[in-house]
Amino acid sequence: MTKRVDVAVGVVCRPDGTVLWGSRPEGKPYAGYWEFPGGKVEPGESVWQALVRELREELGIEALQGGPWFIIEHDYEHAKVRLHLYRIWEFKGEPASLENQHFCWAGLQPDSISPILPATAPMLPVLNQPTFMAITGFQQMGTDYAHRLEAGLKAHAAIVQFRETGLSDEALVESYRLTVALCERYRAPLCINSATYRVLLDLAEKYSDFEFEDHASNRVHLTHSDLLKGNAFNARAVGASVHCPESLALAFDQGLQYAVLGAVKETGSHPGQKGIGWQGFAQMVEEARLPVYAVGGLSSADLNDAWRHGAHGVAMISAWGASTSCTVAS
Repeated sequence: MTKRVDVAVGVVCRPDGTVLWGSRPEGKPYAGYWEFPGGKVEPGESVWQALVRELREELGIEALQGGPWFIIEHDYEHAKVRLHLYRIWEFKGEPASLENQHFCWAGLQPDSISPILPATAPMLPVLNQPTFMAITGFQQMGTDYAHRLEAGLKAHAAIVQFRETGLSDEALVESYRLTVALCERYRAPLCINSATYRVLLDLAEKYSDFEFEDHASNRVHLTHSDLLKGNAFNARAVGASVHCPESLALAFDQGLQYAVLGAVKETGSHPGQKGIGWQGFAQMVEEARLPVYAVGGLSSADLNDAWRHGAHGVAMISAWGASTSCTVAS
């Protein structure tokens, strides 16, 4: 059995949202194809050390701040690779072609650049998911939460997870309609918590004026329980709540686009219950094969800590829209 080659891969990011792409030089497999910079992890090196070395040798830049993202395995004709994807948000120097390869700054959208290396192309929609997730809080804050939700969406791109199970029928329908309208206005992807999804399906049968169709356009976020039972929502499921590395692996096996893991810190809903902490979070996502949002007592101010410890981004409930500031520290 061919051993997988460990490869350090860097997504070098600029504040304008573009990332650094390199073109594979002549003489290598897939010459001329665009990829993220990086290279093989040598014996005795950590992934980060390998990445720092490769960026210095290939492009003359020094990686200063970065964190693990997730892992991808891909089988080429010439090799089986295990790609350790890192996000780099601070570096020193200007990229230069030191190994006769072309490079450029472009977006993460699949049509930003072509042709793209086969291992890289499928990950772009996953990488390009919003940094933030807003989990709705109508049950805690009433319909006034709509103002909070809108304030956050004005400031930041986000996935919105509609998760409400304790509201009365009328309040749930109203909250859902408000959420849909705001997501459409700000072009925010909407997913519906699977427990809430079932309630909404029942209400659609109860109220003739409530339009909620069970079709593929309704994206579903699986509860941990529904994830463990098996994905009954098929193609509609896009993400899940996970509590351990095993359920995180299950989310990948079921073809989901992201997972949400926590609670990182103590939350208002569970006072006195200690969170897993950033080190605990980092240990659980170490072998993650898909992006993971950190959740639990967090705000936008926690984004850099989240990135450093392997998170794709931050999911928020009560903190969403409370403050629209989000500064990425160096």
